[in-house]
Amino acid sequence: MFRLICYSYTLLTLFTSCSGQNQQDTSVKIGEVVSHFGTDSRNVFQSRDIFQDSKNNFWFATDGDGVYKFDGKSIVHFDTTHGLPSNFVWNVIEGKDGKMWFRTRDGLCYLNDSVFIMMYADKFTFGPTKYNFKKETILVDHYFDGRFIEIILLPKTSPLLKENTTRFDYDIYCSFKDSKGNIWFGTQSAGVCKYDGETYTWLDNQELGAAVRSIFEDKNGNIWIGNNGGGLFKCNPENLKTINFSSELNVHNFDPVKYPSGHEGMMTRVWTITDDNQGNLWVGTIDNGVWMYDGNKLTNYTTTNGLPITSIWTIFKDKSGKLWFGTDGAGVYTFDGKSFQHFSGQK
Repeated sequence: MFRLICYSYTLLTLFTSCSGQNQQDTSVKIGEVVSHFGTDSRNVFQSRDIFQDSKNNFWFATDGDGVYKFDGKSIVHFDTTHGLPSNFVWNVIEGKDGKMWFRTRDGLCYLNDSVFIMMYADKFTFGPTKYNFKKETILVDHYFDGRFIEIILLPKTSPLLKENTTRFDYDIYCSFKDSKGNIWFGTQSAGVCKYDGETYTWLDNQELGAAVRSIFEDKNGNIWIGNNGGGLFKCNPENLKTINFSSELNVHNFDPVKYPSGHEGMMTRVWTITDDNQGNLWVGTIDNGVWMYDGNKLTNYTTTNGLPITSIWTIFKDKSGKLWFGTDGAGVYTFDGKSFQHFSGQK
């Protein structure tokens, strides 16, 4: 049994709270052991996020097929029949207490032994507050202090927007903690905001106005930003000077009117960024496959190089340095340094 504190979002109870008791349903299945990933014979599923937890289990969040857990031997599948609030799972995160959190289309939940427990925002805030991210857990757009959940609100002072904006402009699409403990937030259309524990500072590059999907720090401390249309950006974390790296390498969208959704050979719709153990930067796009930058040369991997599809949702580097690629409809692939291999969980 657990205690869940919740707050109503209706006008009548805006400033009141309620407490309630939820019983764990022992009839809910823990999960279903399956022989491969996906629900059809092609082993195809859409992987939005990949994560390796502290026990070395791999978690795969999918867009419509729930969550898969792989412990190196067997695969366990979780979906709404096992207690997930939605089969559309956007992020998998391990909290500081070791619990696995899932950010879904229909809300946040965590796995407590054998039961998924929904969590709702416990506090109302009408503007940005101070958060202690160095000690507590950030769940993309939520803050969890070990007891309470709070929706992170950014100051509506982005230089990219006019005063008359909707709340959706400041919706947080991604967040990243750098090596110095600063938190970087990517938004729907307000750009990128840096928070150092005291001050919120917005980047002023107007090209960052498209949805920011990924933020990453390389081995040299540079901050890389990917948005859906502007491309790949490089930011100096000290003075916040930001350049459009796609433009620097001549792979930007040179004619957005003619190619509003991008075009072959462009690195403009960037959804994921990471690096490998050699320090090479890996960039996944939703329309033009994977790009690798070694500091001098830019290489584009597409279907001609072994990828089954050019829509890449996430790239994840595991503890051994292996790269995992989650695609939009063709399953999960790994890269051995030479070629891409389909991963089904079967040996």
